Amino acid sequence: MDFLWPKNKQEKVNEMSQSQKRFNCPKCKKPSLSNFNTSEGVLLDFCEECAGIWFDKDELAHYIELSKDIPEIREMKKTARKTDLVCPKCSAFLEELPFSSKTDILVDRCQSCGGIFFDAGEIIEAEKASADLEKLEDRLKTVVKRFAEEGYKPI
Repeated sequence: MDFLWPKNKQEKVNEMSQSQKRFNCPKCKKPSLSNFNTSEGVLLDFCEECAGIWFDKDELAHYIELSKDIPEIREMKKTARKTDLVCPKCSAFLEELPFSSKTDILVDRCQSCGGIFFDAGEIIEAEKASADLEKLEDRLKTVVKRFAEEGYKPI
């Protein structure tokens, strides 16, 4: 299925690139998180020191094409543990929990604002695991819905 580029998409990209703000990395504790715009149109925060990546709420789901950031969140929260890491966006403490039952990845998640931090290289493993977390049909529906919300129109 092909999609037309929405007229306001370039305006959004321009706005995002102008909103460069640095945040403290939860791991490095330095103002080393800077905005990075992905080809998927997700503005995430990348740490220049440790190569970790911060995703605000719902950005991860958009980036790896899932319906939720952590599809098995209820199950994963059962083994969550508090950390001394601080959320770069709202300053609450993060909790460490598994990304899914299908990986060994432990992510740091803010219970307050829903942001998620991945250590260097973990996002690649999460992308691979995401293929098994939801049915292909559900993933495709999610992608088509997001395209429509962003102003794309099927042609």
